[in-house]
Amino acid sequence: MSGAVTILIIVVAAFVAAFLFYLVRAMRQSAERALPVESPVAKRPMPIVTEFHVRGDVATTVFAVPLGDAEPSRHLVELLCVAGVEYVRDKVHNGLPLDGVRHIEVSAMRGDNPEVLCTIDLPDVGVLPEPEDKVSVNLVDDPIAAVQEVVADTAVAAPSSGTSMLEPVHEFVRLSGPTEAHLRSIGVDTDAMSLNDLVLGLLRVSGYDVHVGRSGMSASVGETADIYGLTRNGQSTMLVILRHEPGSHPELEDSALARFAVEVAQSNPAQAIFVTDKFSPYSMYEREKRDKRLVCITRERLQAFVDSFGLS
Repeated sequence: MSGAVTILIIVVAAFVAAFLFYLVRAMRQSAERALPVESPVAKRPMPIVTEFHVRGDVATTVFAVPLGDAEPSRHLVELLCVAGVEYVRDKVHNGLPLDGVRHIEVSAMRGDNPEVLCTIDLPDVGVLPEPEDKVSVNLVDDPIAAVQEVVADTAVAAPSSGTSMLEPVHEFVRLSGPTEAHLRSIGVDTDAMSLNDLVLGLLRVSGYDVHVGRSGMSASVGETADIYGLTRNGQSTMLVILRHEPGSHPELEDSALARFAVEVAQSNPAQAIFVTDKFSPYSMYEREKRDKRLVCITRERLQAFVDSFGLS
């Protein structure tokens, strides 16, 4: 065999080997892309950070969390301290060196000024403590299924005088310590929260991805309605929040529920939730019986709705 033929065979063999290597790598990358990605809502929403710096042996994280006028609860302090460690962990994952760092200082906002809540001592220089589960969501639990079990609170009754004045949500809904802490941690001022603040906050800290619904839907249900789409574990849910406006009738009109039912029929979500701080009409119960996807949370059910999330 001549030298030229030998060289040709070697070149062809090298080309085939390179082609096979490229093909195998392309197939592996394609298979990896086809794998289901980790849920983007496996962790609770992190508090917004307004300031972060490392000075000396201390890494400082300041959260835009309103503390209000009272002392922060134990639950809120614990939650923010864990969130502070996880924020630094994300920074380290993105390349931040922790050389010489021995402590993490966590603060939240008292008015316009940061207030130190805790200082975490690292187990060793530059070594973060093990993650805690306070910032994670157990996706096995299904708050919406629990919501479907809510009942009317007989202690909540429409005003007998016929007045249209109703207490705002933040005055009549009671929050447990952990629930208030979780809401405050994502920026909800529980001393002045609206119905939307309460509902969307509970859903977000329970692992729901919340996005604004399609244009035009709000007007079709009611002028004060806001419509959102929810996703969690691959399941879609339509959410309608209809606020009571001062001076309007305190009872939900059946026409609003009828328009809600039409939107559900057209969009065909797996579930649909209607939340309002108005009182419920009797027709609501009949609509729920006809379509098991519908869950109506009216003023009489709001407290049970909040409690059903079981935040701890």
